[in-house]
Amino acid sequence: MGIAALGAGYFFFQWLPAGFRSWERWAFAFGGGWGLLSLVLYLIGQIDFSRRMIFVLVFLFALIGAGLLWKGFRSGEFRAVRVNLIRSLPAVFVLLIILMTAISGLAPVTGDWSSDTVAYHLLGPKVWLRAELIRPVLDNCHTAFPQTAETMFGALYALGGAGGPCLADFLTLGYLLFVAASLAMRCGLDSTGAWWVAAIVATMPAVFSGAHLAFVDGLYAAFFLAAVRVGLDAERFSEWAIFGAFCGFTIATKYTGLLAIPILFVCVLLFRVAQDRQRSRGVIAGCGGAAAVAAILAAPYYIRNWVLLGCPIYPPPPGLVHFCSAKYLSREAIQNFHRYILARGAGLGEGPLSFLLLPFNLTYHTANFHGAGGIGLVPLGLAPIGLWSFRKDIAVRYLALLSFLLTAAWFVTQQESRFLIHVYVMAAILGVSGWRKSRLTGGTLAKVVAGSLVAASLLYGTFMILNSQRNAVHAAVSPSYAETIREKQIPFVKSFQYLNGEPTVAKVLILDRSVPPFYLEKAYVKPVGQWGELTVPGIANASLALAVAKELGITHVLDVCSELSTFQVKADDARLKLVIESTHQRIYQVE
Repeated sequence: MGIAALGAGYFFFQWLPAGFRSWERWAFAFGGGWGLLSLVLYLIGQIDFSRRMIFVLVFLFALIGAGLLWKGFRSGEFRAVRVNLIRSLPAVFVLLIILMTAISGLAPVTGDWSSDTVAYHLLGPKVWLRAELIRPVLDNCHTAFPQTAETMFGALYALGGAGGPCLADFLTLGYLLFVAASLAMRCGLDSTGAWWVAAIVATMPAVFSGAHLAFVDGLYAAFFLAAVRVGLDAERFSEWAIFGAFCGFTIATKYTGLLAIPILFVCVLLFRVAQDRQRSRGVIAGCGGAAAVAAILAAPYYIRNWVLLGCPIYPPPPGLVHFCSAKYLSREAIQNFHRYILARGAGLGEGPLSFLLLPFNLTYHTANFHGAGGIGLVPLGLAPIGLWSFRKDIAVRYLALLSFLLTAAWFVTQQESRFLIHVYVMAAILGVSGWRKSRLTGGTLAKVVAGSLVAASLLYGTFMILNSQRNAVHAAVSPSYAETIREKQIPFVKSFQYLNGEPTVAKVLILDRSVPPFYLEKAYVKPVGQWGELTVPGIANASLALAVAKELGITHVLDVCSELSTFQVKADDARLKLVIESTHQRIYQVE
């Protein structure tokens, strides 16, 4: 899949601005190809998402990628480069985190309906492969989110089995670190400084939480930062097209890109025009062309939703709900979803003082932002020094304004830490710049304090990440422990084992909306979805679904006692035969 992404990114390799180094071209070609390959699979998947079609497409692009790699080997671009000690120290942290990401990615996926991985990131790809068609899974509206990452998860499932999607996290995390290093060097840091930026970003638990276990926030941040980097140097139309492509992939990965990309365009226009007023018309024209490219690449995801679900953004946000009619979601379900988002994104307040305290709170009160461990001390302790010391550098000012506007937009929408990964990367760049300034001009005390902040961030982050992944690594290398984890952490596991292994099971009726159908390998109907979606016309509860079970082709019914309800099948229901019963779970066969 990685080689196929390189093949799909051939034009990115060729069209990047002339100032890009060789390694940057390879990294950006991989990232751009990852997005473009996903788009091709998505478009064809509207007609045919079979394993055979996926294999043919990936194989064809892999041939192009292999040719590009062979050309690089023959030209000597991959000759071994000696790395001195100061560069190898941050490299140890980077490689350790990437290796651990790959190993832990082989652990079985577990969790209940509160896990985004289980609830929708991997549910959609599994159902698409079973149906050989990419369509929103009606019982979870989140499967209608922009699907750049999820389409690739489907392809990874098809080619690599159940471990494919999470194993591939090391590729996308590595891509994010490459982009961070590239942007750092564009902002004036040398290769050693770029290594330190990569190490600090890699050991931020908040970054890791959004870049592993099939989460899409790390890939989203990588696409956005790639656009930030290209936007600094784009001159020709082809270069602006590459800028627009990365903007399009950002919007096609998360809805939050609809806010972030306009902010990026404003900053690019401001700073590129301020940098050279003689070429302002060219910059404006370039941004116009880039916007067109971004719209073309992102549009399929939104048009598909509009056609099939009645709304381009599904579920619709508060402002859009009055202008479109969302299928399968009642007004009450939409309102409940909005209330959930507001409650989850409240953070530590919404007033001016709370905004001013964000740097402190993001560092020391990470649980309030669902941060999974924080971002370390470098952004708070050293980024202000870097910003002040290099304030005359146009790239530094560009990052500063962009970070401020992105954080403000995040603050007034949903304050979830992993949604701010791209800002954390820019803060790390400014932080390493501040450390560099302290080392060059500061006294002994300043050097010791700055170095201690860096060391504390790296050691704290590494410990938090490794500690959080102990069980996953153990499960990845021990089949017996993996089975123990499945037994403990998969809800209603006995029922799923029976349904998946019983040959008479053709289609399952799931009555409780908290049951995660990700673990079911058979076709199913879930009449009331996780967020209150009504997936079958005229069926709004379990009793109505049971009444038409035969008409729906149901062979078995899964009934559970959960946090939401007790058993819903009546003991004297003559239409059903109890075939298995375990703790809080019953399975019936339709007579």
